Amino acid sequence: MVTHLRGSSESVAEPVKVRTRTTGGDFAVTSFALIVLIGSQVFSPSFSAVDKSAAAPLSADLRKIDDLTEARSFYKARKMLEPLLEAHSNDPRVHTCAGRLFAKMGLLPRAIDEYNKVIALESTNVSAYIELSRAYMASEDSNHAMSSVRGALKLNAKSAEARLLLVRILMAKGLLLEAEQELQRLLRGDPNDAQVHFMAANIYRERGQGALALGHIEKAIQLNPAKHDWLLEKSDICILLNQYDEAKSSLEKLLQYEGDSVEGLNRLARVKENSFRDYDGAMDCYRRVIEIDPDSVTALAGIERLKAKKNDLAGLWKHQLRSNLLKLMNKPKN
Repeated sequence: MVTHLRGSSESVAEPVKVRTRTTGGDFAVTSFALIVLIGSQVFSPSFSAVDKSAAAPLSADLRKIDDLTEARSFYKARKMLEPLLEAHSNDPRVHTCAGRLFAKMGLLPRAIDEYNKVIALESTNVSAYIELSRAYMASEDSNHAMSSVRGALKLNAKSAEARLLLVRILMAKGLLLEAEQELQRLLRGDPNDAQVHFMAANIYRERGQGALALGHIEKAIQLNPAKHDWLLEKSDICILLNQYDEAKSSLEKLLQYEGDSVEGLNRLARVKENSFRDYDGAMDCYRRVIEIDPDSVTALAGIERLKAKKNDLAGLWKHQLRSNLLKLMNKPKN
């Protein structure tokens, strides 16, 4: 006997016995097999398990795309993503993955479009509002960035990530006082948040308050020494305070960790050139940049400028030497 489940769309079903003809012509019950009949479609009784197992490959594909995105393998990531966008157009996870990829590629209008789709599908998705705000910021659209981050904070007023982003937007709009007030609230909430101290250092540097900025950047580096690029900020603050030796030391420390940092080499070259008149040392920095990036306009221009300065300096020394010799030759004898 085969048992069918005849039911409604709510999966309420009743068994139905089905008889088959025997070799003798009589009908007999042969076996039972459970089948779920919903509407006009037939599914196996493990419907929910099948649904979950179908979602597993999609999650794996999205993780693979994220990995490719982080590795900057954009062509491979996009090749995997495009069919998923078509097949799962109502899945916010797919649009979130797409937003990350397009933002990383610098295709900001496309990234903004994808994050807006996520919000249309999930209006309470705080992360989507935050990423949308970041995409607007990268597009230099601080007004829409502000609107998006406000949306995130409306959903979760305690989101430190959203509040830090709000500080960045306020800074971009030149509202430094409001940014400082927001940071002070964050510091009261967590005085050991390295990122908050870093942002505070940015604000006080912009306001010309070098001593306060230096205190915050040193605290940030102490709390998160792995953020080597924060040494760049420290060097800028030290220059603001005329602490050139400390600025040079910070950049040299950065290059110990990241020897191929073009930004670090360029800044060290400028410090050596402008603060120490170490033209040879600055030239060495620019030459290292050229080895990393042969088309670096900054380094090529720097080398030419330093050559001119060295020639001018040599000419000045020769002129001074001739002047001194003439003075000695023309000095009246006693």
